[in-house]
Amino acid sequence: MTAVDTRVRSVLDAPRGTRFTRTPAPSAPRRVATPSETFEDREQRLLRQMAGNPRVAYRLEHGVTPHWMTVAKQRREQAERQAGEAKPHEAEADPFPPLKPRGRHRAPRRRGGWVAAALTYGMVLAAGMGISQMAAWLL
Repeated sequence: MTAVDTRVRSVLDAPRGTRFTRTPAPSAPRRVATPSETFEDREQRLLRQMAGNPRVAYRLEHGVTPHWMTVAKQRREQAERQAGEAKPHEAEADPFPPLKPRGRHRAPRRRGGWVAAALTYGMVLAAGMGISQMAAWLL
């Protein structure tokens, strides 16, 4: 027997789970405990790293959100404050609570639809019976 054959035979004769050696995975590098930085510090550090990026330059020039969004938010808050000051908080319940919204793809169901259908069917049945009686008398 050759050396390769003896190696193959020793692997095949080994008990299950020990047939092949596993090389250990490289351990993850340990993270050195650094003092935690705040969101603003991290943001400023990242912005300094991306100084040549045109999008970053635009953001620094114009801000994170457009000006109209800031103005709209201020107007909403002012309207809410004025509405809160204008009427005192009342504990009265709304006599007509809003209906639960349905999906947009489906028309709202009509109540009592089956009643109208049953009455219509009954009237058509009675009319048909009456017409058949009239036809029998005439012939």
